Amino acid sequence: SEAPLLRLSGITKSFGGTRALDEVSVSFDLGQVRAICGENGAGKSTLIKAIMGVIQPDSGRMELNGQVVTVPDTQSARRLGFAAVYQETLLYRHLSVLDNLFVADPIRNRVGGLDVRAMQARARRVFQELDLAPQLLGETMGSLRLGYQQLVLIAKALIEQAQLVIFDEPTSILSATETERLFGIIRRLRDGGRSVVYISHRFEELEQIADEVSVLTDGRVVGELPARPLDIDGVVRLMSGTTTRAYEAGPRTASQVRDAPPVLQVRGLSRPPLYEDVSWEVRPGEVLGFYGQVGAGRSEVAQGIFGVLPPSAGSILLDGQEVRFRSPRQAIDRGIGYLPEDRKTQGIFSTQPISDNTVSVVLGKLSALLTRYVYRHKVQEVTEGSRRSLDIKMASPSAPILSLSGGGQQKVVLGRWMAEKLRVMVLDEPTRGIDVMTKREFHRIIRELAGSGLAVVVISSDLPEVLAVADRVLVMRRGSLVASYNNDGTVAPEEVLLTAVAGGEEAGDSDSEAVPPLPAEKLGGARGGGSTGPRMMAARVSEEVKGS
Repeated sequence: SEAPLLRLSGITKSFGGTRALDEVSVSFDLGQVRAICGENGAGKSTLIKAIMGVIQPDSGRMELNGQVVTVPDTQSARRLGFAAVYQETLLYRHLSVLDNLFVADPIRNRVGGLDVRAMQARARRVFQELDLAPQLLGETMGSLRLGYQQLVLIAKALIEQAQLVIFDEPTSILSATETERLFGIIRRLRDGGRSVVYISHRFEELEQIADEVSVLTDGRVVGELPARPLDIDGVVRLMSGTTTRAYEAGPRTASQVRDAPPVLQVRGLSRPPLYEDVSWEVRPGEVLGFYGQVGAGRSEVAQGIFGVLPPSAGSILLDGQEVRFRSPRQAIDRGIGYLPEDRKTQGIFSTQPISDNTVSVVLGKLSALLTRYVYRHKVQEVTEGSRRSLDIKMASPSAPILSLSGGGQQKVVLGRWMAEKLRVMVLDEPTRGIDVMTKREFHRIIRELAGSGLAVVVISSDLPEVLAVADRVLVMRRGSLVASYNNDGTVAPEEVLLTAVAGGEEAGDSDSEAVPPLPAEKLGGARGGGSTGPRMMAARVSEEVKGS
């Protein structure tokens, strides 16, 4: 048989003490669509980055047409004929479509200037192949809907004559019509002799578009199987098999907690297209887990409750009384805290010291009423209390926040809430990007928070983590709640929840309330009402929604 276009052998990559890729071996053939699926954290993104030259493997070999190659950077990947269409479109929003297509490798005339006519001619040929109107070439990228932005990235890959095209969760931002159009393009790429890599967690798509499926679990290829017919049960078993990310099982909700009235209730909360008709409740002393893939709407619901993305319909009840928060400050004043998903852009003030980051939520309480003078000794007291209670390793409270490890930074973001009298704490991906030992520490802290009577909501795409800390688990998919599970430890729920999040049969056990599917500047650092960060973030999300 012919040699594959690209063969990876024994690719290994570690970050600190975590092995993201573990002896990965997989081949990609011309005229084939190979799907790669796995849970979040399984190594899919790291594998893409290794192929595209974003990161360098620690060991292993890469062969292109039987010849050993290295990919030291993204330019080298492009020259080798590799292209990637990422889940989040990477583009220059204020430049024209034509500029975006040729920004990395423009066509020049004899005297070294840009040959605009030649670039337009080449782009028009590719646009015709993709059924795109040539008039789009003059539009700015930011004016296009997200689906069309993605099509432009595909056109860019074709212009660069890529032989291997990688699609990373491409349908997460597309409508059903746009998805069908994308699948037609992928089939044409395959039938035209290209190799396509399709990253997805949606089982119903794999059977439609893939030829072969490789399953990644904990950085290893644990199985390969044909996509038609797809053995969904087999894929789920491979994904939920032996895991090196198992955590200690946490305590289950005591009966007195289960019988307590809910502190927070969400009823029919909607903000289309982000989420719709979402209802749930959480009691004091309970840990409620939200599981689902990125883009399922979990974080957006949390931001709706916290006043960042106010819902367009539905109600929020705190201690039985309806509330509606228009800013994070209003939510904080009523006892709701939020640790955001993206620590770097939403959680920390990167240019400020550890102490200022720690007291950002309670700064008003540490200041003189009239002069707003900040009492530094009170800042030191709060920072020292946070350091002791969370065991934060720091050289000095005045050291920059970026001098801490990722886990240390996350502890500071969590510690800023310790000085607040909270009723509800929402933790959005609380252990993303931190080491295993610090994860275990965070799980202990989460249980202690619940043990103190706090209602805790944990949003995570790490299934073992959700099962380790949560008393109940809700599953979200495409903006809807699709399953509910009482985590009482009597059965192993991994396969049930994985199937639910990927679009299989609904999950739920005899003790669970069924959740039917529907018919067809800094979040943690808000210093006052209408803080700049949340407004900027809401405006950015609103802009994306309008364009989608």
